[in-house]
Amino acid sequence: MTISTKQVFFMHTYKYLLAALFIFYASLAHAAPESSLKLTIRDAVALALQKNPSLMAARSAIEKAGAYSQYAGRLDNPELKLGYASDRSFNDEGEQSYSIGFEQRFPITNRLKLLKSVSAVEVKLAEAELRDQERLLIRDVESSVELISSLNQRLSLLESMITLQEGFAAFLEKRIENGEASTLDLNQVRVSLFSVKQEIQNLTKQRDGGLGSLRSLLGLGPGTGLEILTEQTRPLRLPEMPALNGELLQSHPEYQLKASLAEIARNQSALAKANRWADIAVEVFFEEERSVDDPNGLGRDRFFGIGVSIPLPLHDQNLGEIKASSYRERQIGYELNAVTLRLKNEAETLQRNAEATYRQAAKYKENAVSLVEQNLKDIKNAYASGLVDLGEVFRVQEQHLNIQTAQLELWHELNQILIEWRAATASDLPNLSNRDLSNETE
Repeated sequence: MTISTKQVFFMHTYKYLLAALFIFYASLAHAAPESSLKLTIRDAVALALQKNPSLMAARSAIEKAGAYSQYAGRLDNPELKLGYASDRSFNDEGEQSYSIGFEQRFPITNRLKLLKSVSAVEVKLAEAELRDQERLLIRDVESSVELISSLNQRLSLLESMITLQEGFAAFLEKRIENGEASTLDLNQVRVSLFSVKQEIQNLTKQRDGGLGSLRSLLGLGPGTGLEILTEQTRPLRLPEMPALNGELLQSHPEYQLKASLAEIARNQSALAKANRWADIAVEVFFEEERSVDDPNGLGRDRFFGIGVSIPLPLHDQNLGEIKASSYRERQIGYELNAVTLRLKNEAETLQRNAEATYRQAAKYKENAVSLVEQNLKDIKNAYASGLVDLGEVFRVQEQHLNIQTAQLELWHELNQILIEWRAATASDLPNLSNRDLSNETE
């Protein structure tokens, strides 16, 4: 049995929701009020799909559209008609009449069927809007988690840099006491140390801001502690990134949203043509009349009848609405083509960027990272042999940390591109971690 991309999308969505139920309530049951909620990127997505307030509103919109659809396309309510007349104000001979009737309007076109169709498509439209919001929410959550995870790793490297530079400063102070070094070198190290501490403060503020934004996406209050767990996976190559064509395009939520609008526009165009003819009215009535019948006096007559009212479209043929709906249908068609073109180009651009960044990261590891690691190994051996002083070891170690930071930024860029690509194609691909290239040397 073949499973479509649309079915896969729903399967992953339900998987996220089920995982969220377990994670969230298990965390509340086992954690103290002051403890942090620890989440991986998939846990965060699952919790957002369950708790995000905007998604709850979108789900309510589906229920509202369903309620309208259930009762759409029904006949108008019948009308009860009552009548009474007498000659009391004129001849006053006792003449009078009574009448009672029911009138029901019936369309002579397929107007009710079209209204039912429009209402049914509006349900599909609400569902597509929900899926599109879920797609964008997943992108935002993954981007926030990736940013926070990257900042945590950069902060960890900077903390290592501080430890290294503080050790280097202590080493220089001893050499200055022995007259073997200049205070200029020590001041440069202290300036560098101050700069690193300032960067730590800036990155910490960025991380706190990212955590605040993530709490809003997850539907959590400001007092909820949140800790992001970095997952380390090692795929050997870049995930397959197929072109956005065929079924993959047609199952894309934004495409389905615009396609539903196009279908509604077509039905509304047909509805405008159907509305040229107003409904006919069919009346069933009973009438009793008391009148003077010479020479017998008052007599009583009873009538049962059927009446039909047929409106003629002689003056108002709804031409304005017909033309406007035709132009609206054409406009939505152009917008659907524009969405298709934009989605395809965006997916292709992100695919090319991902491949280029992946190659760049692989070459960076092969060249810069490997070279610095070899330099660090050689300088330690040279120091052990007494060929260089400890200052040179500190400088190479600092260079190694800088290279690691640059490599981390490349990984963050690649992961962010993959997140954008998955959102652009509505695909659920695994995340690459910062160690995915650890064995890649192509």
